[in-house]
Amino acid sequence: MALKFILGNSGGGKTEYMYQQVVKEAAEHPRKSFLVVVPEQFTMQTQRKLVDLSENHAIMNIDILSFQRLAYRIFDELGMRNIEILEETGKNLVLRKIAQTQEEKLGVLKNNMHRMGYIGEVKSLISELMQYNISPEQLEECVNDEALSPVLTAKLKDVLVMYQEFKKFLEGNYITAEELLHVLAGVAEESAILEESVLVLDEFTGFTPVQVQLLEKLMPICSEIWVSLTIDEKENFFHSKGVHELFDMPKKTIRVLSDLAQKTHTEIIEPIVISGGDKKRFKDAKALYFMEQNLFRSSYKRMHGQTEEIQIFSMKTPKEELVFAAQKINELVQKKGLRYRDIAVVSGNVETYGNYVEQICKKYNIPYFLDTTKEVLFHPFIEFIRSVLQVIESDFSYHAMMRLLRTGFCQLEQQEIDKLENYLLATGIHGKRMWNSRFLRMPKNEKVYDLEVLETVRQKIMEKLLPVCEVLLSKANVEEQILALYQYIVALDVEKQLFKREKELLEEGQQTKAKEYQQIYKIVMDLFQKCISVLGNEVLSIKELEEILDAGFEAAKVAVIPPGYDSVTIGDIERTRLNHVKVLIFLGVNEGIIPKAVNQGGIISQYERDALEDAQITLAPGAREQAFIQKFYLYLNMTKPSNQLILSYSRVDSEGKALRPSYLIRTMLRMFPDMQVQELDSLEKTLNISTQGAAKEFYLSGEKSPEWYALAKCFLESEDENIRSNANAILNAFYYKYSHDPISHVVAEAIYGKQIEGSVTRLESFARCAYSHFLSYGLKLREREESGFESVDMGNLYHAAIENYSKMLVSSNYNWMNIPDEMRDSFATEAMEQAVAAYPNLSIYATAENAHIAERMQHIFKQTVWALTTQVRKGTFVPNEFEIAFSKQDKLDALSFQLEDGNSIQLKGRIDRLDTCVDDNRLYVKIIDYKSGNTKFDVLKLYNGLQFQLIVYMNAVLEMEKKGHPTKEVVPGGLFYYHIDDPVIELNGEMSEEEVQESILKELKPDGLVNEEESIYRAMDQNFETKSDVIPVELKKSGELSARSSVATTEEFAILSEYVNHNIIQKGNEIYSGNVKVSPYVEGQSSSCDYCPYKAICGFDVKIKGYESKKGKSIDKKEIFEYMKTENALSRSKENN
Repeated sequence: MALKFILGNSGGGKTEYMYQQVVKEAAEHPRKSFLVVVPEQFTMQTQRKLVDLSENHAIMNIDILSFQRLAYRIFDELGMRNIEILEETGKNLVLRKIAQTQEEKLGVLKNNMHRMGYIGEVKSLISELMQYNISPEQLEECVNDEALSPVLTAKLKDVLVMYQEFKKFLEGNYITAEELLHVLAGVAEESAILEESVLVLDEFTGFTPVQVQLLEKLMPICSEIWVSLTIDEKENFFHSKGVHELFDMPKKTIRVLSDLAQKTHTEIIEPIVISGGDKKRFKDAKALYFMEQNLFRSSYKRMHGQTEEIQIFSMKTPKEELVFAAQKINELVQKKGLRYRDIAVVSGNVETYGNYVEQICKKYNIPYFLDTTKEVLFHPFIEFIRSVLQVIESDFSYHAMMRLLRTGFCQLEQQEIDKLENYLLATGIHGKRMWNSRFLRMPKNEKVYDLEVLETVRQKIMEKLLPVCEVLLSKANVEEQILALYQYIVALDVEKQLFKREKELLEEGQQTKAKEYQQIYKIVMDLFQKCISVLGNEVLSIKELEEILDAGFEAAKVAVIPPGYDSVTIGDIERTRLNHVKVLIFLGVNEGIIPKAVNQGGIISQYERDALEDAQITLAPGAREQAFIQKFYLYLNMTKPSNQLILSYSRVDSEGKALRPSYLIRTMLRMFPDMQVQELDSLEKTLNISTQGAAKEFYLSGEKSPEWYALAKCFLESEDENIRSNANAILNAFYYKYSHDPISHVVAEAIYGKQIEGSVTRLESFARCAYSHFLSYGLKLREREESGFESVDMGNLYHAAIENYSKMLVSSNYNWMNIPDEMRDSFATEAMEQAVAAYPNLSIYATAENAHIAERMQHIFKQTVWALTTQVRKGTFVPNEFEIAFSKQDKLDALSFQLEDGNSIQLKGRIDRLDTCVDDNRLYVKIIDYKSGNTKFDVLKLYNGLQFQLIVYMNAVLEMEKKGHPTKEVVPGGLFYYHIDDPVIELNGEMSEEEVQESILKELKPDGLVNEEESIYRAMDQNFETKSDVIPVELKKSGELSARSSVATTEEFAILSEYVNHNIIQKGNEIYSGNVKVSPYVEGQSSSCDYCPYKAICGFDVKIKGYESKKGKSIDKKEIFEYMKTENALSRSKENN
């Protein structure tokens, strides 16, 4: 029984010495067992090393194990095959179930239990308690400690509930990984393998309390225990001044093991100290050896002069750092003769750099191994299982169904899924009942959908989905639920699909992703098996089952296996184990990353951990101790390379926030005062053509340097057709300029017809952007139809309700002037109900949200009818007609326009309301257009071609009324937009109901243009004194019209009419001349691009030559009519010629 320490500085050769001794003694004592125990990730390379050192490259009595593998080895020897380990996914399942069953007992943690990842935090804390030998009984004593804060006490009570129930569940059924070594310690004396063996412990920086307990048991059993530790040979091995010392960890380990040796009466052999790193690892790197001897020491020396062995670089962003690392790796391999396996890249924040690894390494043709485990929660197969449960839980909602189908495992073609999605959106189909019935609903755009094909797809989906749905909706237990899910997976042949995808990824060279697909099926099947064995007889709701499985998926990890022997290792500065590395590239040496910010999250905060320490509950090292431990790990890894160490840091993060270099940079610069930080920028634009991908990136940068032109020439003259065509395309893109190429008149006629038939809105659309008009009315591109309640639906319902109300008035004994308030409200309610009932698909697919909107619309409509009635009663104009449709059949000259080359325009539309007033031989007409949006009449927009509608409607009405009243002079009285709204009124003190109604009426005043004749505007509002509440007219004290009035003379109405007619002809001729120019109309900060559905198609960008927006003329409104008169005269002159 003996304990032997092999100690020495990093790079001194401790491991090599110890393994040589192991091989030598194993050869001399062939009947003796040599058990070499290393951390799990070191087992393979340790075995390779020992085999290489052996004389015949064979090891017979040497076993390379981790602590866990050692336990299983002994259990096998003793026939203990009934031990079942509850691994991480199993723990999550059990704790999730406990959280559900014990919910009533939980306090402060209760609301967090459903948060994603929180069960993992509970599991981590319970594992920590078990690792540090804190029993539920000890924790209960702590809960009763009055010195603890109420918040901490409340947390501990909840943790205790979870911990006690967890231990109860384990009892007699399972053990955890933390308890594995406890069990081993209990049976170690029975093992013949352990008896008189030599136990060799290498690559450990320290031991957990459970491992220490096991070593205490093994000391009297094993003949020798060898322990290698990294510690400066100049240090006092058995005395530490505190945690701030660099080598406090190994000193603490020496002290703990020495105490165990004394306790077990084990001999402590004089430590073997290995020195001479300058003659071994650092024999060709004096600067690295100097750094190893001085890094993080309380007193250190300085090394003057320049050195290539240690370099510091500063890049703009983390991505630039990784590009720099890739370029450096290729330089080392191609010019220095290194292998990829000789190089490692590490960081304190692998997640940030990991986002760019695949893209950049592929570009630079670098084989790599990203040393990290990957969560499976968002893998397509996991997403498939989760979405099945969501489909059933949400009763076949659209989002859940599409989530399921988009995973790609439902044996449907992508085109089938796309067509089905469009159909579901257009019809609003949802719910198991609808999915279980034949698809018969037909959307508005019938031509797009083939119901027979869609019905076949529905049957294909439901045939396999329905059985699992029936089981999960019944009162089945977990075993039956899991079996139903499994049968659904089998029915879809998911395993074969995963295998096929794995092969595709391998062929594409994506080995890491291929490994994920290789492992994922087994991970899921293992989890299913664990669910059955742990919770098989439990009866859970779908929601509870979903939470249980999510907890399991959260804990599951895909092990990333190195793709090849010769590859660059990319990993974490602390976690990744490095051996025989010649060059280490250390990225992200920034404040907050190096040292890592100590995690203040978790259930128990750092402050609370300190309080527990005072209560004799010792958990994992605290924040202060962790900071010093991180320093030790930095020392270990920074001294791994034998040739070169490269440090780099970013100046800004990926979001553009400023970053500062780590204290480590300052430490290095103090140690090497002549060293300079090399700042590099825009690395992807620098000349680097080490690989085709890098060369292409440089070519894309467009740097017009001699090197760039030489590379362009090389690409353009390449024998490879793909390279030549791509190079040409890129070159053309550099000099791209948008040019407007109109379509021919023949093509225009082919797509528009000889005659354009459409609404005024179409011409306004052309004025906003000719290209948008071409896509909409020429190519007839449409956004996909959606069955929802949009603003257009509101507008249609309001229009229909007003029409219904008007018809009800006509068929009753009332009119707008005499209907009582109660009857008006009753009519309004019924009119809206009729509109809603008649509206296609609305009531069929009603939702709670639609019901709320309909209720609000009912209120707004009542208010609208009240306001319209009040406005009508203020004057002598009478609502005459509603929803007046006009089209080609009406043969109105106002709507028919002859164009050049025999083409024509025939307008159609619908006037919402026409009011008339008879005054002797004159008939005044007023038109109103109802808008659910806040449209304002703007004569400047009319001048610029964007607001023709009301003028065209007025022209049509004037012509119709002249035909109907040939003996009367028909005069335009006014044209208005009425905004259907529920205005918010600012209350000024206490306002009476009458005052509130007056304020609402002012807010609902129509906007438009009024004939300035007093007899006309007085016919609209007879009694106003200075400012009308119902029309945009205001008088001065003298009785004259104020400048704030929106008025025009009868002559000016005629000017507007002629101007609009000329413009319609002009725009019609432009359409047939083939104008499809991308030229959006811009007004102030807004543009016609803002809500254009074709933004993604046109590619409009003011930065690209040739693209330009269209700005309307800015003219004082007082001068507009003069401009229009002039342009009208020019148009007449042109027509006459």
